[in-house]
Amino acid sequence: MAQYPAIVPLGKISVTAPGTTTLLSVNCGPYNGQVGGTWANPALPGSAFRYMELQADIANTGNLYLLPRGNTAAGNPGVIIAKIAPGASLPLPTGVMIGAGFVPENFCLDSDASGTQNAYGFASLG
Repeated sequence: MAQYPAIVPLGKISVTAPGTTTLLSVNCGPYNGQVGGTWANPALPGSAFRYMELQADIANTGNLYLLPRGNTAAGNPGVIIAKIAPGASLPLPTGVMIGAGFVPENFCLDSDASGTQNAYGFASLG
């Protein structure tokens, strides 16, 4: 996968059905961070994202949910990070995670509607 010096296009991220999650790294590939492991804000090897923005397609018929890798919105509602309505955008983070950063292979999108739901996005590297 192509690596970019500052802006990383995440491309079109499609969720085909509720409970069938798609990693944020589906198009950009992994950025060599800590997959799984602890979430105690460790130093990340590789290239960490410092900012990310996702935009849900206005044509979506349901909501998208941002979750930690390995979870689903219906099965793990207690770990949902954000809900993105059709046409809405999600800027992340707003300051809390800037120090350590985060990598796309640790997060996924899920949906609450049948049929393909799409999001588009980009991130910036620290």
